[in-house]
Amino acid sequence: MRSLECACAVCGVAASQTCTRCKIVRYCNKEHQKQHWPDHKRCCKPIREEKDDVLGRFLVATQDIKANQIIFVEEPLVVGPKWYMSEGERSSTTVPCVGCYTPSRLGKHLCRNCRWPVCSSTCEHEALECSVLSLGPGPSARADARGLNDFYRGDALLVLKCLLLQRKDPKKWADLLEMQSHEEERQGTELHQEAEDGIVSYLTQRFLQRLKQSNKDVLEHYEPELLHRLCGIIETNYMVVELPTGIELSGMFRQACMMEHACQPNCYFQFDGTTMQIAVRAGGDLKKGDHLRITYTNILWGTHLRQHHLRLTKHFKCGCERCLDPTEFGSYVSALTCLGDVNKSCGGKQLPVDPVDENSQWKCDSCPMSMDTAYVTELQTHMTEQVDKMLADRPSASEIELTLARLTQMLHPNHFHMFNLKHTLIQLYGNEVGLELSSLSDGTLERKLRLCDDLYNVCRRLDPYSIKLAIYLTVILVEIAHTLEEQARRNPAQASTLLEDALLRLKEAQKVLEKELDSVAGKKLNEKLQAEIFEWEKLMLTHKYQQQRID
Repeated sequence: MRSLECACAVCGVAASQTCTRCKIVRYCNKEHQKQHWPDHKRCCKPIREEKDDVLGRFLVATQDIKANQIIFVEEPLVVGPKWYMSEGERSSTTVPCVGCYTPSRLGKHLCRNCRWPVCSSTCEHEALECSVLSLGPGPSARADARGLNDFYRGDALLVLKCLLLQRKDPKKWADLLEMQSHEEERQGTELHQEAEDGIVSYLTQRFLQRLKQSNKDVLEHYEPELLHRLCGIIETNYMVVELPTGIELSGMFRQACMMEHACQPNCYFQFDGTTMQIAVRAGGDLKKGDHLRITYTNILWGTHLRQHHLRLTKHFKCGCERCLDPTEFGSYVSALTCLGDVNKSCGGKQLPVDPVDENSQWKCDSCPMSMDTAYVTELQTHMTEQVDKMLADRPSASEIELTLARLTQMLHPNHFHMFNLKHTLIQLYGNEVGLELSSLSDGTLERKLRLCDDLYNVCRRLDPYSIKLAIYLTVILVEIAHTLEEQARRNPAQASTLLEDALLRLKEAQKVLEKELDSVAGKKLNEKLQAEIFEWEKLMLTHKYQQQRID
């Protein structure tokens, strides 16, 4: 992770002492802190905690905050394995070390005491945690990767880490138990049953019953009801944090977890894998009184899918500004194309009357036609299956074009399924064998630019601060630059203007990508981008020199 402003605010040298009030600004000595006080006397934390019946606890800015400014830095209550694992991860032979989270091969090294995976024979993990895990039986000698992942359950280990706070750090334990768990809402749900089968029963039968029988004075409370409560607290509040290795973990932070959810966030966070601290920054300029907002869902999804995901995983209905707007800030990523009636075609946009009501009617904005939500849901489900399968099969550009032509009859051009297909298409035009930029027709180059512009506008409407869509937007800007370069090659008279525009797009991409430099994907893309900017600037100098010789 990049340094959390680790330089002295006065002289700029590396500094370890922090202001005792804000915990953010650093000094190398007390004299420099006194010297800086006139500029820093408003160092009271720029936020306050508030609470209401709808949002629960949330954070509000107490002063204007500049974009990218650190708002607060926080130690974790708990950091542990990833809470939700994909199917691929459940079958992977590489897992995080139980001690340091270094990627480790299943079965290669095991802790001497508890027999859980570690990165090396010398790596050790927390003693109290190890003593509980050592009570359990070892895995079957015949277990495959899936069986071993089911045995070494990371989600259960995260709950155990939370449970052990009552012994290790009573203050953090009390803070954890203050968090929302949505216990009543979870009752009878699929998530509650999965927690019962995969976590509560797992911990109780393999470790906690044995702990009780051993008469070890380790934990006072570990009844099933408490385990379910912890599962609810984690589901509702956990934050995904990424290590430099690409390993994703789950973090529980008292204050950061209070940030309000919104489908257009205004804050982002960075995680330091060494200190396990989280730094929350302003995504854009915040005004006094603004709520601090992050997002817990995929902001490229339409409202119906986002609402379903939040109800399922976070147990609440989102009422943010975007969700209440049928057009989603004019992006129309949920909109369907109105087909009109049997006597007259329409071409208007079908939008939900009440976007946050899962049973809402859909109505055209140009004609009286309406649709039932059941039909829309069935259509969306069918489209999702079709598009996901196509993209998983690595389609060609022609296959995507055919699918787009078919879906255009039913979906708005900006619909999120159309967005994903088009985002793939712009990368194929210029990179697919037989479709290199030099071989594309002028018309296809123009089409690629139009697609890029459409995608760019959707990203800017949904994520004006490039908090969640930075990678998508960077790819779009790079593809625009490549296309402009090809157009410059074909049009010498306009080459200077086109190349300058292309370089501006790359510089914009460089700025957009700043918030992703801590992620593995962001680092790789940035390395490629920096190399391209370097080559582009050389190209510009060469072109200017040639123009001067001609003149």
